[in-house]
Amino acid sequence: MRAFDDGFHNNLKLMYDHLGVKYTSPKFIYPLSTISTTDGKKLPPHFIHSSSNHQVPPIRPEGCGYVEWILRILYLAVCYFWFTACCFLVEPNPATPSDEGESLRQYLGRIRLPQYFVNTYFLPLLSSVTTCSHSELLDFPAIDAVDYARRTYRQPHYTVVGGVQNVQTKISNAQSVRLGAIVTQVENVGSKVQVTWTDLKSKEVHSKQFDHVVMAVTPNVVGAIYEPLRKLMSSIPVNQGEAVVHRDRSSIPDCSQSLGRFAAAARQSVDPTQILHICSNSSATEAIHEHPCSVLVTSFPIAPIDPAKVIHRARLTRVLRTPQSRKIVNRIFGGNPQHAYQEKEKSWSNGTGNVWLAGAWCWDGMVLLEGCVVSAMRVAASLDVEVPWLISQ
Repeated sequence: MRAFDDGFHNNLKLMYDHLGVKYTSPKFIYPLSTISTTDGKKLPPHFIHSSSNHQVPPIRPEGCGYVEWILRILYLAVCYFWFTACCFLVEPNPATPSDEGESLRQYLGRIRLPQYFVNTYFLPLLSSVTTCSHSELLDFPAIDAVDYARRTYRQPHYTVVGGVQNVQTKISNAQSVRLGAIVTQVENVGSKVQVTWTDLKSKEVHSKQFDHVVMAVTPNVVGAIYEPLRKLMSSIPVNQGEAVVHRDRSSIPDCSQSLGRFAAAARQSVDPTQILHICSNSSATEAIHEHPCSVLVTSFPIAPIDPAKVIHRARLTRVLRTPQSRKIVNRIFGGNPQHAYQEKEKSWSNGTGNVWLAGAWCWDGMVLLEGCVVSAMRVAASLDVEVPWLISQ
């Protein structure tokens, strides 16, 4: 499930409209729970949030009295209002030649957002989007989170009908696609760019020269196959995680009483509300999506899942952001050039030697799908290729 929204994913939405990709605006329920520090078991939800606050008042968690529930709602409302107001009124400290800029950790401290709210609500919800640890999220540039909050404020969220595979089918239609090939090297040979790859079946090594090469891969892969960017790419952090499709319902925190009547009504609805469990410990968060197809999809699990009930595992590489890596990315893609690099790397910007970079991390913002589209549009413009969804406007 890859959700997108108005306000932030503007170019992605334009592309979907141009391609005729259908999308819908589903409703989500987010039970927030924690893992016990004593026995490692998942505790019942302490709060049940709804997308765009469509469920008013919020569903009361079991074991939570009415007075406690009302006080908790008031506390969250005040904290959320304060954070939202700060996003629009308090600018993060910008990067300068002598300072890499303010991190999210520093920004939250400066606006004095209560630590309990940060640890229990803010970090679990936002890290379910960024799919990284809480510490890694706090190291993000503050402007990333602030800009994301501004642009998604009171905006509807969408998901593609039929899944992202429908988008992949439309994009790859009538294209020459070679599967089972591992690229091992990209190098400049005169005015050409040579790509070397290994065929997974035959194990044969092949090379071919091209006029231009676009690398839409993560920074660690760029550094591994393209020597001129090896050192720079090592300064852009990535982490490894996985998404697990399974049927282990014991991995879901017990909230049957809270959601029982709600779930029964949702199943009878034409457009049923989906449930996404947000479960965290002191350092990380996992998201468990109760898929309409009666399976569970856990992203970046932090608690054990019964191996006998696992249907599929997919390894994922997630590109992270820091003020330092933001400065590097902006330098490569035309930002402030005042950061000191080695001379060979200092001269490299996107398109040098007819080698181009694209991907979710190749722009100044949260590492999400909009970055993929924006960076691809940038490459297209540099190569004088028309972007059809911009022409039709």
